Amino acid sequence: MPVFETSTGRVNVKNWGYMLQQSGGLNANDIAKEHHDLIVMDFSEDGTGANAFSKAQIDKIKDGPGGRTVAVSYLSIGEASEFRDHWDPAWTTNGKADGNLTASAPDWLGPTNPDWPESRKVRYWDPEWQDIIFNDAKTGWLDKIVAQGFDAAYLDIVDAYYYWAVEVPNAQREAGDPAKNDEKDAAQRMIDFIVDLTAHARETNPDFFVILQNGEFIIDALEGTDNARKSALLDAIGAIAVEDTYFIGGKDENNGLHPDKDKIHVLQHDFLDNGIPVFAVDYLNNQSKQDKFEQLAIGDGFIPYAAPTRELDVMGGQLGGGKATGQNDLLSGNNKANEIAGKGGNDILQGFAGDDRLSGGKGDDDLFGGRGKDKLNGGMGKDALTGGANADRFIFAPDNGRDDVLDFQDGKDKLVLKAFNFSSKTAALKHFYEIGGASNDKVGFDHDGTRIVVNGADLSDIGASDIVI
Repeated sequence: MPVFETSTGRVNVKNWGYMLQQSGGLNANDIAKEHHDLIVMDFSEDGTGANAFSKAQIDKIKDGPGGRTVAVSYLSIGEASEFRDHWDPAWTTNGKADGNLTASAPDWLGPTNPDWPESRKVRYWDPEWQDIIFNDAKTGWLDKIVAQGFDAAYLDIVDAYYYWAVEVPNAQREAGDPAKNDEKDAAQRMIDFIVDLTAHARETNPDFFVILQNGEFIIDALEGTDNARKSALLDAIGAIAVEDTYFIGGKDENNGLHPDKDKIHVLQHDFLDNGIPVFAVDYLNNQSKQDKFEQLAIGDGFIPYAAPTRELDVMGGQLGGGKATGQNDLLSGNNKANEIAGKGGNDILQGFAGDDRLSGGKGDDDLFGGRGKDKLNGGMGKDALTGGANADRFIFAPDNGRDDVLDFQDGKDKLVLKAFNFSSKTAALKHFYEIGGASNDKVGFDHDGTRIVVNGADLSDIGASDIVI
């Protein structure tokens, strides 16, 4: 699990929650009762500075019922909203974000967001806009967040770089904007903004960090030619969070399962592989979809949160791995080498990018190794073993019931049979047999109370080089 450095020490984060509003105003006392390891919230009851939470209220949230909670404040850096203090009604003909701009509107104020008409895009590179977010007088939105005692800021609309490079209508382009389709320039401007605001916050709290929301292709947009900016960004951020990665569609909640494979790949390559945790939020209140989302996200190395509503006005439950209890547990590691063991329940064990050792225990377990060189031992019961992309070892012993190996890679993975005390590999191979007549069907193994089923393999695939005795 990720470990975050905070002003009061290290915090292990295995789950998270996200709530920005409630009927009658966001209630700090309600949030303080939540058990999530990391909570994203607004800095205020109603989005205004007049009703900002006190430092004592944030301290109470950080001192959560489940131990130290990482308190993170929402901060939009790519849009201006009519309900925030920085909004001036004189900027539009009707005083709201969806009105026509007047001569009083600042140069940095851009078009209305059609999905959220109470907000307008901003030219985030403009010094006047950045001064609203942070400044030397420490009166900016970020400055208030730091003074309240938040551990981090959750930066929304990071993907504004893509909007200004690709999506903004030509009629809305002005001199000084990124050239059309110049994603690299727009991404560089956004990275500079993020790095500068983080450095400013760290002048007050050296452990302060930021979490990006979306904008997952921002490193890719650098085209591999700006390692200095890439390094600066990775140093500034503690994590990235992404919306709508698995259940995608036109509904606010409970869309169909359509995993975004390109997004998943870039998150793993550009962030996980660089030691940056990934938080995933899909908008789901259907239990079976939540369960599937949890399984898929953890299997990809992400920390999941299922938000019950897109309005983020209800706190969802905790997802992600914890401690083995003897019940049906979901147990997950982090990006380092982990040793994860289940107990008597029907458990799901998930490794991440490290070289993990997973032991299922006595139940009917599902083991997912992840991206490292993993060792998987289902234990007793009927278990399903998925090693992942790297070279893995599947470990078996007598009287362990049935184990299904779901992704055996011939010439790469190993079947470890040491506990059977075979006199030779030839003796061990005699216990393997073909299942089914189709190519790449299944191979079975039966001996001493243990049955192994290797899926997607032929008997000819299992040779002396594939087993360890």
